[in-house]
Parts: sequence; C-alpha cells; structure tokens
Amino acid sequence: MGENTNKTIRAPIACILGHIDHGKTSLLDYIRGTIVQQREAAGITQHIGASYFPLDEIKNFLSKSRPEFAQKDFRLPGILIVDTPGHAAFMNLRKRGGAVADIAILVVDVTAGTMPITWESVRILRERKTPFIIAANKIDRISGWKPTKDADFLDTYNKQKSHVKEFLDEKIFSIIGNFLEEGFKDCDVYYKIKDFTQKLAIVPTSAKTGEGISTLLMILMGLVQQYLTNNLKFSEGPAKGVVLEVKKEKGQGKTMDVLIYDGVINKGDDFIVGGLDGPIKSKVRALLTPKPLDEIRDPRQKFDTVDFVSAAAGIKILAPNIDDVVAGSPFKIVGDPSDEERVYQEIEEEVDAIRIKTDKAGVVLKADTLGSLEALENHFSKEGVKISIADVGPIKKEDIINAGIVRGFDQYSAVVLGFNVPILPEAEEQAYKDNIRIFTNDVIYRLLEDYIEYSETRKAEDTAKKLNELILPAKLKMLPDYVFRNSNPAVFGVSVEVGTLKPKVLLITDKGKKAGRVHQVQDKGQSLEKAEKGSEVAISVKGIEIGRDIERDETLFVSLPESHVRQLMARFLNDMTSDQKEALREYIKMMRTHSHPWWGM
Repeated sequence: MGENTNKTIRAPIACILGHIDHGKTSLLDYIRGTIVQQREAAGITQHIGASYFPLDEIKNFLSKSRPEFAQKDFRLPGILIVDTPGHAAFMNLRKRGGAVADIAILVVDVTAGTMPITWESVRILRERKTPFIIAANKIDRISGWKPTKDADFLDTYNKQKSHVKEFLDEKIFSIIGNFLEEGFKDCDVYYKIKDFTQKLAIVPTSAKTGEGISTLLMILMGLVQQYLTNNLKFSEGPAKGVVLEVKKEKGQGKTMDVLIYDGVINKGDDFIVGGLDGPIKSKVRALLTPKPLDEIRDPRQKFDTVDFVSAAAGIKILAPNIDDVVAGSPFKIVGDPSDEERVYQEIEEEVDAIRIKTDKAGVVLKADTLGSLEALENHFSKEGVKISIADVGPIKKEDIINAGIVRGFDQYSAVVLGFNVPILPEAEEQAYKDNIRIFTNDVIYRLLEDYIEYSETRKAEDTAKKLNELILPAKLKMLPDYVFRNSNPAVFGVSVEVGTLKPKVLLITDKGKKAGRVHQVQDKGQSLEKAEKGSEVAISVKGIEIGRDIERDETLFVSLPESHVRQLMARFLNDMTSDQKEALREYIKMMRTHSHPWWGM
C-alpha cells in the first residue's frame, strides 16, 4: 500500500444529474472519449457506475482548449464522476449527515429549458446540501451557431454573430429566471461571477462539439480545490461506502457495485452492509475493477482482480450471503474484530433512521433503495402527506394489510405507493379483495401528484353536497398568439367557450389526454375566482410543457370526477346555467368517444 503514503487528499466525487435527454451521458462520454483518443487510456479507468479521470489526463484535455488552462496549479489527484443514469441514482448516494457526492453538475438543455425532473434533482441537491453548477448543454443547437471543436466557451461565443449571441443570452436568462423563482437569489452565467460560493454558476456546453466542456471542468476543479478540500482528506482507515446496485453476474453469482467514499478496502476484509431484514456481515472474496477504457468493450476480459482499492472509487465486490443487501445502504469495513459490534450498530441505526414505522394514519410507502426512500419521505412530508410505513423492497401482501388497518383511522390515506418497485401477485390479489388502491411510478413528483389528485378527488366526492362544492364543467379554446410561457408553469391565453372556469381544476384535451392543473386564472394581471362563458383570460398551468405535452391551439375541458358528473346530472341539473349544461353534455360526449370505460355505463 506504499502508493497511498504520499496522498494528502482524495479525488472529489462529482455527480451528473438532470432531465432525460438533456445530455448527461453524452457530456461524460465526450470527456471520456476525447481523453482516451488523446492518450492510450493511460490509467483512465471506467469504475462501476463512475469514471475516474486522473489529473494528468484532465490537463491534457484542457490544453486542447487553451494551453494556459493546463498550467493551472491543481492539487487534486483527479475527479471521480458518478454516471449512473438519471437523478434516481443520485438518491442512492447518501450517507449519514449528508451526500456522498462532494459536488454535482446539473445538466439542462439550453434550448428546452428546465423540466419537472430538473426541479426534482434540484430539491434532492438542496436536501443533501450538495453544491452544484449548471451545464447549459446543447449550445450547438442554437440556430446559426458556428462551432469550434473543444473551444473554451467565451472563445467560441465571441466568434458568433450578434443575433446568435442574443438568442443564446435569452435562453440563459430564461434559465436564470426559473432558478430565481425557485428561490436561488444569486444565479448567473459563470464569467459574470467573482465568488462561486455565493452564486450558482451556469456554464454553456455542447456534448457534440466539446465547446465549453473544458470551461466546465476548470470551474468544477477550481470550486472543489478552493472551497471543498476540507472534505477530501485522504484516509488510510477502513473503507466506508454506499451500495449502488446488487446484481447477478454470469459465472459469479450475486455481486455488489459499491462507491467507496472514504478509506481503503482490501481483499479478505470483513464488512457489514444494510440488508432487507437487518445488517449483513460478509467477507470480500474479490475486488474487481474494469480494465482501461480502450479495452472495456471486450466482455471476456472486462474486469481486473485487485488486492486493494482506496477512496474515491467505484468497485465490484464478490462476497457470500449478499442476496438481501439493499441498494443505497451503507457499507463499512470492519477494521478490527473489536469494532464489529459498533459498526453493526451504526449500520442498523442508519438504515432504521430512514425506514419509518409509526402508529399514525398515513400512506404505506415502498421504494427500490434507501436513498430514494429518504428522498420520497422528504418530498411527501413537505406536501403534508403523512406516512405510516416507509420501507424498501417490492409491494407485498403485508403492505396491503397495513393499508387496510390505516383505513380505520383515515380512509384517504389507505393506499400503497410504490417508487420503482414491482407488485407481488399476492399483493395484487389482497388489494383487489380489500379494495386498496396501489399507485406506482418511477418519478417522485408524478407518484406524489397521482396520490394527491386521488386523495383530493375522493375528499371532494365525499363532501360535495352543494353545487358550488362540485367541480363545474367548462370548455376552453387556447389562443395560440398568447402563449406567454411554455412550462414551469405554462402561461397562456384561453377563451371560455361554454361553462365556468375556476382555479385549481385539472384540464384534459378534447382527445382525453391530461393537460395539467390550473394554478391561477387572471385578467389584466388580476387574479379571478372564476371566468364565465365569453371571457378571454390568461391561465397558469402546472405539470405540462407546451409543444411537448400539448400544442398551442388545443381545445381543453375541465376534467370532472365521475361522482361529480353523476351528482350534477342527478341533483343539480336544474341549478346549472344553460351553457354549463352544454359544457357538461360536450364533456360526456368527448369522454365516451375516447373510450373511458365508465362513461358509457
């Protein structure tokens, strides 16, 4: 282990997050591919779920953009960039007291702007207190852009025509505006920032041409080196890590992909890790690291066996009895047999702190990993949703029975919510028998939205005794020349053709497709409680993007729960205005046309 003795700080762990298709993987692939082409892999290793870039190779990459970049005095040994796909993977990367990642890169498509998953990523970063920078990616898609391969951003920006610069500036300004609305008071493009600890930096990039990537790396490394090196002290002690994934490998049985964020792990070490039914003790049979990148494409010789690995690193571990290990759980080496009980207790406490079991009425929550469970709990609690049980693993019969017990305290909480988990057949059978609703999704905000919509609708159904307590029908026509904002929320003009429009209602298109919830109704900047037939008003709608989810000229209806339609038809038909009746008739006809099962009954 002599090579560790000169180390003073370990490599920082950086995580890439962002919306699907905004270019997270492409950005990393570009850095990896370019470095490998420039030098013959020279020790650059693709770790499990992470890519390690030594300092020398980063400097070689930077020199392609500006020679003086490579002359900077960097004291970091390199960077470990975690590239497990999507923001969900980041939920795995948690440890007691905060995040495993030292810093993050949030990738936003500069042409499309921020998306709901962008904000989900931002909230997780905030909860973990992880500093981040924004890569405003895909600048090559700006109309009229003339690329210069691998250029520093300002060098390529200054060569563009003035109208191209203005268009990019507008796009970046729009992203800045969105972050200001989200509560980030200081956010700006990087070259206008003097103190990066006080402001959130935006770095425009292209994963296609390499433009701005050297700039992004410079700022990332400078920020870590200047402000975060206290977190990077190199440790010779027993390794600590987090489980990224447990999977079956051909010819090797169950293996664990682990991110080591502190200390050293040796072949033969005993370790303790979080399991489904409590901590699991095992022994490292083998430590595997992939070969350098230029050889990783040959699956026959994909991994090298090593005797030890020091932080920060992504590794594959072969060990017995790890079938029930939970992804996202803490992993600790037992350095001395006398420490075993203490380590066991630490792991148990850390896992139990995330799992919830309370007596209060609340939903039953199941998630794929401990990290995602923690993120779910935070989101649900902030929205005022109570949780009776929160645990990892598939939805089982026991979960349905527990939801049935909750019904005795609060019927609206008697549901099971699953994030990225399967439903076992016995659970489906029990849910059908006990009439318990199960919701599953692999996006937190959608799972939360689905449950809140269900809960609010059920409450409205049970309490609506008067006409003004029911959701009223309305048919709207979008005014395509009055789209003020495409998303977060979408703001656009509509004409109320028939019926009455109120805030907080859900909309659907005339094809029966969900079109978001109305947040506000406004006329000349004044908020309205309702808009009648013939009104032309502006509405803000959450949960959609115009151009992607709906077009600019849709016909929209207020979405009515089945029970409200029945009550309007049976009890309140004589109390409704003629245009409200017309809106209701058109709505029922539209729903029947688009084969909603109960509308024909």
